[in-house]
Amino acid sequence: MAISVRIVCPEHLAFEGEAAFLTVPAFDGGLGIGRLHASEIFTIEPGIVSICKERMGDVTDQLAVDTGFVQIADDRVIILAERAENLAEVSVPALEARLQGFEDELSNLSENDARRSNLYNEIAWCKLLLTKAGAS
Repeated sequence: MAISVRIVCPEHLAFEGEAAFLTVPAFDGGLGIGRLHASEIFTIEPGIVSICKERMGDVTDQLAVDTGFVQIADDRVIILAERAENLAEVSVPALEARLQGFEDELSNLSENDARRSNLYNEIAWCKLLLTKAGAS
């Protein structure tokens, strides 16, 4: 028997399927989730969700997620993330170009421009994806 897993973002369903085991980046450390896990709701930090479809230790899917929430109940895991991307689908050259564009735009803004905060978030997201996509 498996765990039902859904990773949902405001704009799309990033993942839906079954898993034997998964890990999520919780604010107080990574959390492993297997069958019959206690019901729980908690927050996540930006990081990687690793999904093992067949058995623990054999990672089949990795998704970068931004901040959000996880609900575990009755062998179902629902992750509500601000955004998520499957690392297998990340184009490193396109991501590097995107990062450079954000950094260029940031360098052209004044110190008290309100758009700086959004650019910092975009740069951090790109760096997370580049770090993990380059390693996978």
